[in-house]
Amino acid sequence: SDNAMTGLPAELGQLSALRMLDVSNNRLTGIPHELGNLQNLEVLDLSDNNISPQDLEVIRTKLPRTEIIL
Repeated sequence: SDNAMTGLPAELGQLSALRMLDVSNNRLTGIPHELGNLQNLEVLDLSDNNISPQDLEVIRTKLPRTEIIL
């Protein structure tokens, strides 16, 4: 968190054992749909970003058990 990032690499979707991803307090407007491959992800913290609703819906559909913090 707190890195002034404007984007995330799609390769994050390959981290199959990842359980928590905190990218809060950045400058993200979108997230790679590959994050939907993270079936072990328990928490995705996207707070204090401006994520597009379309990207968010894709991730919510692919990861229904993941807690997404906005």
